Amino acid sequence: MFRRNPNLRVLDVREDKEAENMPIPSWFRPVRVGRGVLERDVVGKLPNLEEEILCVCAGGSRSVKAAQVMQEMGYKKVYSLKEGAAGLCKGHPLNNPKVKKGFLETVGNTPLIRLNKLSELTGCEILGKAEFMNPGGSVKDRPALQLILDAERRGLIKPGATITEATSGNTGIGLAHVCNARGYKLVVCMPKTMSLEKQRTLKQLGAKVILTEPIPLKDPVTGKPNMDHYHNLAPLLAKQGRDRGENIFCVNQWQNTANREAHYLTTGPEILQQTGGKIDCFCAATGTGGTIGGISRYLKDYSPKTKVVLVDCFGSALHSWATTGDEGTEKVLAGERWCPKPKMSPGSSPVTEGIGNSIITANMEGLRDYIDDCIQIPDADAIRMVFRLLYEEAIFVGGSAALNVCAAVEMAKRLGPGHTIVTILCDSGFRYGSKFFNKQWMQEKQLYDFLPPEHREGIE
Repeated sequence: MFRRNPNLRVLDVREDKEAENMPIPSWFRPVRVGRGVLERDVVGKLPNLEEEILCVCAGGSRSVKAAQVMQEMGYKKVYSLKEGAAGLCKGHPLNNPKVKKGFLETVGNTPLIRLNKLSELTGCEILGKAEFMNPGGSVKDRPALQLILDAERRGLIKPGATITEATSGNTGIGLAHVCNARGYKLVVCMPKTMSLEKQRTLKQLGAKVILTEPIPLKDPVTGKPNMDHYHNLAPLLAKQGRDRGENIFCVNQWQNTANREAHYLTTGPEILQQTGGKIDCFCAATGTGGTIGGISRYLKDYSPKTKVVLVDCFGSALHSWATTGDEGTEKVLAGERWCPKPKMSPGSSPVTEGIGNSIITANMEGLRDYIDDCIQIPDADAIRMVFRLLYEEAIFVGGSAALNVCAAVEMAKRLGPGHTIVTILCDSGFRYGSKFFNKQWMQEKQLYDFLPPEHREGIE
């Protein structure tokens, strides 16, 4: 597949307007050469006659002619793409058969769904990227695949390896699928407070699950990393295994920028194509920083005018980091920087799993340059939106997706009618039935009374 060939360069021979409407991802190291001046300009821009070059135009015939000319000029590895630039900008394999070859080829290319009731209410187009329709059930399938492929490409994983990872559940589930497809074993470390559905799914997929106590990342007295914290435990297990000579590797979604690369290569281009390039605002919450880190860069590369909004929950310090730059100064394990965590607001509780960790990861480096605003959403609003989306839009999503939609609605109000706002529907509500549809749990979190009576009927 061309998009996974790091040695390939793309020669863009489209008209200027065509290139503006659908930019080619920087992953391909594209070179622009205007129509009619190929022979004059190409040698200066692509001096290596041995380099692999893919000629791309809007349709196909111009790229074929360009490839022929370059072959006559002495270039030895020149190809043309009959599908045109759209084949690249989808961010998916260029050969896209109707029958997918296994799990890996089904990741991505999810629908962009108009939220009808909310769009009509606000006068804006509020669109949700249906990441719960990925084969593993969440947006995390994308980085799970990219993390493994990147490690394979760099020779960090050997056949039959054991993979370790810290996860709140979804990345672990995505990794379990990918590991099964590639012949690896998986050990995941996750807090015991994560939903029972996620814990059971991971075990059913064959992963070894190590549940950890919900302790601070760092010891509040000594300031040293708590090695029993799931973030620290997964890389520690990999290090201990390597010291014993084992074939083991921690993919580390938090500090491995292949995470955000997955979204720069796929999710961002898909959104741009599905909206026809018309997008005024993108909203997303963050845990590892991969989703917003990759998508924001791609959308801003296309149009710097597109607003990017970081969505955060109360109890997290990311709102402070995004708006003031206050990220703390202490270094902790694996280069993570821990934000000074504010006091929880009254009645607040962490119901959006994997969001608001108050950790500035490698995937978030430079992100503040792309963020235009940050919105904090109370848990009560997010829970109300879970049930509102279910009963009014017929879309069943989890808390982080509801958090995103709340922010999209808020931005629609701020921007006014006529704007297009895109957000991420991260995963399905089926993974949170033991929480959101558990009356005792909802009451313990002081959330049950926030729901209107008609939305309480399914809660037992």
